[in-house]
Amino acid sequence: MPRTGSLVLLLVALAAAPVCAGAPEPPAPKTSPAKPADEGGEIEVRYIDDSAMKLKLLDDKLELVTKHGILRVAVADVRKIEFATRVPPDIAEKVALAVANLNHSDFKTRETATEELKRHKARAYPAILKAMKSEDPEVSRRAEEISVAIKSKVPAALLEVREFDVIHTDDSKIAGRLSAEFLKVSTFQFGEQKVKLHDLHALGTGRGGNVDLAGAIPAPQHMTQYQNQFNKEFVFTVTGAPAGTNGSVWGTDQYTLDSHFQSAVVHAGLAKPGETVTVRVRVVVSPPAFLASTRNGVTSTAYTVYPTGAYEFVRR
Repeated sequence: MPRTGSLVLLLVALAAAPVCAGAPEPPAPKTSPAKPADEGGEIEVRYIDDSAMKLKLLDDKLELVTKHGILRVAVADVRKIEFATRVPPDIAEKVALAVANLNHSDFKTRETATEELKRHKARAYPAILKAMKSEDPEVSRRAEEISVAIKSKVPAALLEVREFDVIHTDDSKIAGRLSAEFLKVSTFQFGEQKVKLHDLHALGTGRGGNVDLAGAIPAPQHMTQYQNQFNKEFVFTVTGAPAGTNGSVWGTDQYTLDSHFQSAVVHAGLAKPGETVTVRVRVVVSPPAFLASTRNGVTSTAYTVYPTGAYEFVRR
C-alpha cells in the first residue's frame, strides 16, 4: 500500500481513539460576560407644585443648547436633570399685567393684582423678585407681601430661579437649555403623554439621580384638591390629630380623598396624636370598596367607590 494510504489510516485511528483520563481539555472560547438589561427610560419627575410621578421616558436623546454648541445626550446616560425656570407665555403675560397694576391709581385694582400674583405662586416668583427692587414704594411693599405669601405655601427649593437646564451623567454636569418644549413619556394610567418642561422642576432616573423630595409643605385638611391626579406623589408635614378629634376617615390603607388627613395619618400608624411628622402620599384610583377598621385609636368607616380617587401613604 502506498505511504499516503498508510498516513490516512493512521489519522483515522487517532481520531477514533478515546481521550486519555486526566488529559487537559481544549480551553473554551472566551465570551464577554452578559450585561444586565438596562431599564432605560424609568424616571421619577418632580413637578413645580411639589408633586412627583414615576414615568417611562420615550425619548432616545435630549438636545441641549450650550455656549459650546448643541449637544445630543443619550437618555440612557442621564442620571438627573435640574430644569430651568420656565413660565408659560400666557401666564407670563398675566403676571406682567398684574405687576404693572400693583401701583394702579384704583385701590381695588391694586388689591386684585396682589391676590392674583399670590395665586400664581412659583410662576409669579421671578417677577416678584424684580418688583421687590422697584423704586416705587407701593410696588415694592406689595411685592414683599406677595413674596411672604408665596414662601408660606411653596418650599424654598421650588422657588430657586434657574437660568439653565443642568443634565447630570455619571462623569459630567452640563448646563444649557433643552430645545424641546416637552418630554415624551408613558404612564401606567394614561399611556403615552407629553410632559411640558415648564411644569417640571427636576428629574431623576433612580440610578444615582433620585429626585430630592425633602421639601415638604403643610398637609391639607383633606386631599380633595388633588382629585384625578393619579400616581402623583406629595410630601407633607402633618401633626397627628389629637385624641378624641372627630375627624371622619373612610377606608383602611387606602382612604377617600375627603378623609380627615390628620386622623388618617394616625390611623395608618405614621404619627401619634399631637406628633408632627413628614409623610409621602400617593393619589391612586379608588378601590371598589373602602374597608372599615379601628387602628391606633382611630375608627374608619366603610365606603363604596370614590369616583375621583383615593390616597395612600408611601412607606420607604
